[in-house]
Amino acid sequence: MPDQLSGGCKCGQVRFQAVRFDAPMFRCHCRDCQQLTGTGHSEMVPLDLSSFAVNGPYKIYEMQGRSGRSTFSGFCSDCGSQLTRRSERSSDRIYAHASSLDDPSWYKPERSIYTDAAQPWDQASVVESSL
Repeated sequence: MPDQLSGGCKCGQVRFQAVRFDAPMFRCHCRDCQQLTGTGHSEMVPLDLSSFAVNGPYKIYEMQGRSGRSTFSGFCSDCGSQLTRRSERSSDRIYAHASSLDDPSWYKPERSIYTDAAQPWDQASVVESSL
């Protein structure tokens, strides 16, 4: 698994790079991730926030997460591709959507979170229950 990661949006106008944060990669089944991605879950890779750099029409949408704290969803304001998620709970990292990485082939989820919110048609994606 590479330490330095890069990625971007579908239209190519937003590019980002960062150093991989030493924390588990995971699938998130929370309702916010379902609504933001239009799928049953998000595939997330932790990145070191202090190393995160982004260029292009990157927009951030702030919302209240299930914890009651703010979460932030980053996306391309032109094509709408979901790129990142961030939470006040983990202020030292930002999570990239695995599919937004230039090479997502090495991604392997180590756990699933908010599995109680998983949709019945998305159960095959539950790796393990936690959170």
